[in-house]
Amino acid sequence: MRIMFQFNQLANIITFTRILGVGLIFWVTPYTTNFWLLTAVLIFIFVALTDFLDGWVARRFNQVSDLGKMMDPLADKILVLIFLPLLEMQMITSFPVFIILAREFAIMALRVMAATKGGTVVAAQFSGKLKTALTFPLCGILMGRVPVDVVPNLPWILQPLEWLRQWVITWPQYVISVLVFLTVLVTIWSFLDYFGSFIWNFYMNARGLDNDEARRRVRSIVPNTFSFLNLACGLGAAVLAWYGNLHLAVLMVLLGTFLDAFDGALARKLDAFSEFGAALDSKADIASFGVAPAFLTYRFLTQFGVLWGWAGAALAIFYFISVQFRLRRFSRGGHSEFFEGLPSPAGAGAVVLYAICDFSLPPIYFVALVSMVCILMTSRIPYAHLDIAKKARFIFVLKWLTAITFPLAVLKFAGLPYAQDLYAYELLLSLVGLYLVSPLFFMFRHERTD
Repeated sequence: MRIMFQFNQLANIITFTRILGVGLIFWVTPYTTNFWLLTAVLIFIFVALTDFLDGWVARRFNQVSDLGKMMDPLADKILVLIFLPLLEMQMITSFPVFIILAREFAIMALRVMAATKGGTVVAAQFSGKLKTALTFPLCGILMGRVPVDVVPNLPWILQPLEWLRQWVITWPQYVISVLVFLTVLVTIWSFLDYFGSFIWNFYMNARGLDNDEARRRVRSIVPNTFSFLNLACGLGAAVLAWYGNLHLAVLMVLLGTFLDAFDGALARKLDAFSEFGAALDSKADIASFGVAPAFLTYRFLTQFGVLWGWAGAALAIFYFISVQFRLRRFSRGGHSEFFEGLPSPAGAGAVVLYAICDFSLPPIYFVALVSMVCILMTSRIPYAHLDIAKKARFIFVLKWLTAITFPLAVLKFAGLPYAQDLYAYELLLSLVGLYLVSPLFFMFRHERTD
């Protein structure tokens, strides 16, 4: 009876062995001689094989259990922690390790969520199997390249591994870099593949939706992701501006502007509009184009003295109220070829770019600019949407000049030497200024047509 009980737990015993094997590898790290290195490699090969063996035993002898379902993914995550000693021994850099470990724990979080939200189960994907097939050999190769002292007269079981180690050492570094890069790409692919399947099953099973509605809900994730990133940029810009890091705050606002240009268009193109997405987009716009520029306005004017600081506080409040008014009016009016009043992203771009340009002008000019932006946003002056670029040559040219200048400004933000001599901030501000006066162009064209 006791032997039968132990056999019934064979799959779980193999899983526990994998966890213990990883602990042994950590124990002998860092390696000082090739004996300990090869011993660690041998243990790793054994525990890697158990990753395939325990599942086969559980299915073959009908030993599937709740304990096994919990311990097997946990053992897999612990096995991937082998990258930590490799990072300590400088065989791999930190960023690939972050991607690989983040993927494992993100999927564990999804499994926990699935268990608490209706038991959504996602079958193993091919991408996940390919990721495992690449990750385990990569670990073994990196372990074999650790520089160690050579001990003669190794045990016979380690001799073949020593021959492989000597061969792996001769590989050029670019081969290792390609293997790491390929593993990272497949890791990202496997996470997206798993996440997509999880979302699909969640909407189909847990929500009880029909096929078409589930597809629309899944498609809504794409524009909502852009809106969420826009929100993150806005909040980050507000914090950076408050602590006086104006240049990085401006970069975050501009990135928010870039993201905002896509979320609505993607929602319309994918037919993925949702109330949650609309609310998220509104909150993101308030953060990126209202809160962040308001904080930046205050911090910029405090540089010129206490009185200017008080003026900056009042102007920041006025600006924020104007943005709130502008966004609320837009939410009632909806999408059209012409905006009613200056769009808040253009207003925010004008304000934040002025704050980092090398003008050396009195602060009254900045106050005048912010005040003018507030008046234009709350006005009913029609401003052309960039979607009509094909119909209006002026907007078409302005759109493409902005698309060219924006990356130059980002390169200058990044501090690249060849980008420092470019007047990218000033050029981008000039293009935003042309958009501010663009209603005059349409008014003049209309008069000529009449």
